[in-house]
Amino acid sequence: MKTTLIQIYYGLEKLEALRQYRNDAQINEDMEGVLQALYEKNVPAEVQERIESAGNI
Repeated sequence: MKTTLIQIYYGLEKLEALRQYRNDAQINEDMEGVLQALYEKNVPAEVQERIESAGNI
């Protein structure tokens, strides 16, 4: 499946504090998990299945 870059605005001080406890790879992994949960919650199952099927061709 193709991927794309997502950029968001977030408070610099908050991000710097977060980086004291998590490295960038961990933060990225966590963000991917949050996006996946949003996807699963909001995209109907039949659409998810169609997208997954198209990726397996």
